[in-house]
Amino acid sequence: MLAAIGRLAPFIATLALMTIARGLAFMFSKGSPIPLSDNSSKLMAFGNGFILGIPYPVIIFLLISSILFILLKYNAIGRIIIAIGSNKEAVRLSGIKINKYKLLVYGFSGAMAAIAGIIVVSRTGIGSPVVGMGLELDAIAAVVVGGASLKGGKGSATNTFLGILILGMIGNIMNLKDIPAYPQQVIKGVIIIFAVLLQRFQDQNNKY
Repeated sequence: MLAAIGRLAPFIATLALMTIARGLAFMFSKGSPIPLSDNSSKLMAFGNGFILGIPYPVIIFLLISSILFILLKYNAIGRIIIAIGSNKEAVRLSGIKINKYKLLVYGFSGAMAAIAGIIVVSRTGIGSPVVGMGLELDAIAAVVVGGASLKGGKGSATNTFLGILILGMIGNIMNLKDIPAYPQQVIKGVIIIFAVLLQRFQDQNNKY
């Protein structure tokens, strides 16, 4: 709403609302983890269950990724969304109501964050305001490594999927090498910078 209608910079709106939501979570929980009740066995079974050896969360991830791939690649809505990211003024002048599509994108993003939160709770068995801190960096890194442009108008579900796999493998390798958490954050930051610089270099080459 703030980014689509209020025309606030998306990054600022996201950062501000994240800070507000996290603060409210600390106030509600008083800074302490909240364990699931005894009636939440089905939720815990979902978070730790398998189908044919594949965890339920992985199945949901693959299903959502497939839907996004089809939407962005073969549906008019997906093409309009990418066009808005590339040149929203041109899309507006063509008669398309861009605010409607912006609300759709941000609403979908919020829904995906909610699903991710439910999955984390189902796997850990607790709700805590500190769970997920730092994952925003992982999300940005996965998108950038996948080739999406921070300026908008460039990116795909397939490349983002590959970016997630690459970062996951890098994270697993660092864990196997017993690299502490703080150096891992430094490495992820370097990966983001390198990916952005590489993308800029490729864009400059494409101009010539």
